Amino acid sequence: MNIVQLKKLSYDEVAKCNRCGFCLPSCPTYNAVGQEPYSPRGRNAITRFAIEEKLPLSDDTERSIFTCLGCGACTAVCLSSVQTKDLIFQNRECQVDVGFYPKIADRLVKTLEKNRNISDDDPEDRNEWQELIKDLPEGALEKEHADVVFFVGCVASFFPLVQNIPANMAKIMQKAGIDFTILGGEEWCCGFPLVGTGMPEKLEEMKEHNLQKMADVGAKTVVFTCPSCFHTWRHFYETDLKLMHATQLMAELIQEGKIKLTREKNITATYHDPCDLGRNTGVYEEPRQVIQAIPGLTFKELPMNRKFSVCCGGGGNVEMTDPDLSAKVAQSKLDSVRAAGAEMVITACQQCVRTMISRARRQKIDVQVKDLTELVVEAMGSDDG
Repeated sequence: MNIVQLKKLSYDEVAKCNRCGFCLPSCPTYNAVGQEPYSPRGRNAITRFAIEEKLPLSDDTERSIFTCLGCGACTAVCLSSVQTKDLIFQNRECQVDVGFYPKIADRLVKTLEKNRNISDDDPEDRNEWQELIKDLPEGALEKEHADVVFFVGCVASFFPLVQNIPANMAKIMQKAGIDFTILGGEEWCCGFPLVGTGMPEKLEEMKEHNLQKMADVGAKTVVFTCPSCFHTWRHFYETDLKLMHATQLMAELIQEGKIKLTREKNITATYHDPCDLGRNTGVYEEPRQVIQAIPGLTFKELPMNRKFSVCCGGGGNVEMTDPDLSAKVAQSKLDSVRAAGAEMVITACQQCVRTMISRARRQKIDVQVKDLTELVVEAMGSDDG
């Protein structure tokens, strides 16, 4: 996307920003840094000046535009309903076109082209998480045909810290008697990291491959534990397949009595709405329904919740481009959890779990961080949970 294309797509939208500053308190990066270029208002101004050719794209504009978390909190509070997140991502495409973007993105692209995952691991290692399931026969979760496919995603497949998430979800689906399969080494990255790097056109090959694999197994429903995969399929894949996040499926299974939560969890906990699950895709109530079904758990809402939830710091590829900024945002999130009087923060996103656990461990913060699938397996009383 060049300046001309950016102008055609974005000028009317960015011109709606009246610089009122109402977005500033809701922006995690602005709160962490306190500088105008890290605010929605500042980024909108940079985009507008670029369109008007009053400001050349440069290293400075790169730092501003590529440190946006893509969380969408600014749009949720904007009095003029400016779609700032969309503008920022379009601006990223423009900066890629002229060469002003974090060059670590090139390594990401090459990795995805080579191994079809973000961690540059052998695709066959996507199944490594299955080792966490006790007495699971080899190949038991990979079937030639199934109505339901569990799309695991790159992070949960390859990062040991969160590999328990797909293992737990598989246990839940097995307990409920769901006939499902996984794609294993044939699963490719959904392509969402490419959208964040300003290269969404490179997503097409990933999309076509994954859709074809769904057709090959005869899938009717795709289940995701990763909100970003779920969001990408909902917004970038053209498909008639039924798409469900794990929290939606778990809420349905509990309501229908297909899984029973009997083991008490005596703890005070809160819930962090992942940006791509909540604000960016609209799933708020199902995770809370699942949490409230866990016996013994005392639930406290964070002051900023649902569409006003504050990002954990793990979005928008910022962990890759500016890890210190990502860590500052994560620290702020954990501070809010402690201030709410919660001993545990529950979420429904492997990236949120990684970001918050890493910060809590580094700073020795006494807050437990868990994905909702883990609590459900514990409450089910599973012998291997």
